[in-house]
Amino acid sequence: MAEPRRRALLAALAATPAILARAARAQPSPAPIRVPVLERLRAGIDLEGTATAHDGATTGPGGLAVEVGEFIADGLGVTLDLVRTTATTAVADLCAGHFDLLLNAPPLTIEAAREMLYADPYAALDLVAIAPRPLQLRSIAALRGRRVAAQAGHALHLLPSRVPVDRMEVIALPDLPALAAALADRRSEAAIVTSPIASAMVAMHPALEVKLTLGTVWVAPACRFGDHDLLQAVNTMLYIARQEGTLQALHQAAYDRPLPRPPFF
Repeated sequence: MAEPRRRALLAALAATPAILARAARAQPSPAPIRVPVLERLRAGIDLEGTATAHDGATTGPGGLAVEVGEFIADGLGVTLDLVRTTATTAVADLCAGHFDLLLNAPPLTIEAAREMLYADPYAALDLVAIAPRPLQLRSIAALRGRRVAAQAGHALHLLPSRVPVDRMEVIALPDLPALAAALADRRSEAAIVTSPIASAMVAMHPALEVKLTLGTVWVAPACRFGDHDLLQAVNTMLYIARQEGTLQALHQAAYDRPLPRPPFF
């Protein structure tokens, strides 16, 4: 190869990355996904004792569910409006049209699946049994005949599918302090909660410890029946978040554990 031609080829190769970078910058930003008639995303959020959302005294609602809602709304090109709900009224509020998307829907059960369209999950939590250190609980069968506390809401809804509730006395309590108090004064022998709540209880009361892992709780958004355009758009945004690694990073930051490969509902 003649020297002038060789120098010209090398110069062209050296310039290629810069040319590609300029071309990439020149590309317009991806247009947001548009959902017909959706101008704002009204998203229901349960802030009462959940492991996916909390209400800061000065910062307002926060947590993984809120961050996922913000990512979805941004991808849809709309404003996020958070609408507060509770575990006991969330499904009814969604069905009544108080909001369009329930960010932290109750765990998927046959009953819940009859009421809502579930999107793909964005979080995985363990459902665990926690008790004072001296109490020996080596298997789920050891819970039979015991007085067990559970938080009203998500964990309570899951109990029939995970533990022999017909052979134990279940006490429904409203929040984490009530659960800890019930264990401290021996009104209950054990409590069943999600893993982040268990970690918070152990930090507050070192005499407690996690005894059993009862299974995985998958957390997902949910839409009303018939809102298939919104469901498809939400799943698209969750897919993008997984492919980019955004969802994995948010999950690791929130729970100090990786997001397992999720099931698809």
